[in-house]
Amino acid sequence: MKRSLKVQVEQEVLSLVTGISFSCVPSWYDSTMRNLKMDLIIPKHREGHAACPTIVWVCGGAYRVVDRSVWIPQMMYFARRGYVVASIEYRTSNEAEFPAALIDSKAAVRYLKAHAKEFCIDPERICIMGESAGGTMANLVGVTGENREFDQGDNLNADSSVKAVVDFYGGTDLVHTSVNVGPGVPPWTIQDFLGPDYTEEAASKASAVTYVNEKTPPFMILHGEEDPLVPLEQSSQLYETLRKHGVEAEMYTIDGAGHGADEFYQEEVLKLVENFLARVL
Repeated sequence: MKRSLKVQVEQEVLSLVTGISFSCVPSWYDSTMRNLKMDLIIPKHREGHAACPTIVWVCGGAYRVVDRSVWIPQMMYFARRGYVVASIEYRTSNEAEFPAALIDSKAAVRYLKAHAKEFCIDPERICIMGESAGGTMANLVGVTGENREFDQGDNLNADSSVKAVVDFYGGTDLVHTSVNVGPGVPPWTIQDFLGPDYTEEAASKASAVTYVNEKTPPFMILHGEEDPLVPLEQSSQLYETLRKHGVEAEMYTIDGAGHGADEFYQEEVLKLVENFLARVL
C-alpha cells in the first residue's frame, strides 16, 4: 500500500536531555569530587519558544538511594501539558549527612534559574515536587527560600526560592517522629541521614515545620491513609502549620494507599496536581 498523508502538528515534540551536571560535590571521604546530575524534559524546538512553568522533581529512597530517571515516565504527564521537568539527584546518607541533600536540591534550583533561557524555563514559575525522602527535600526547599544558609556552591547570583511545593508522603518533622522500619528501610535510616549522635536541634533543622512562615509558598500535600513508613500525622502536622501561618495549602489523603502506592500516579490524582499548579503558578 502506498499513501500520502497530511498530518496536522497538534502535539509539541519533546526532548529528554540526560546527565546534565549542575553541581560538583565532595566524594569518597571528601578526597575526590563528583558531579551531581539532572535529567530534563524540554521542548525539542527551543528557539523563540515561550518560557515554561517548571517542575523540579526529587526522587525518594529512604535518604539512602536515589535514581533521577525512575519517575520520568510519570513526569511525562506534566511535560505533555507544557511544563519543563527537571528530575534531580542529591547526595544520599551514605555519602554525606544533612544538610548535604538540601544544599544539593537548592543548587539544582539555582542552576535552572541561571540557565532558564537555554532550557525555556520561566524562573518565576518553578515548583518543587518530591516523593518520600524526596518529599522531605521538596518541603525543605520550599520553606527555606529566604534562608541563605543552605545556598552553597555555584550560581549564587540566583536564589533557590520556588513558587509552589507538591509533597508526596514526605517527612516533615524529624523531631517528634521517625520513619518506621519497612522493606528496604533499616532502623538506622534517620541516624544515617542526620548523623549517629544527632540532637533534637539537628532534627529540628531538618524539619520543614520549623521554617514555615507567612512568606512560605503554597503547598499541596498527598499522603496514603495506610502508609506504613511515614506516619500520616507528618503530613497533617505540616498542613496545620501552614494554615496557622496563613499559607495556602491543600491536603489529600488517599484511601487505602500505602507508601509510594500506584494510586498517587493515576490521572485522577495528577490532574489535581495540575489544577493546583495552574492556579498557584
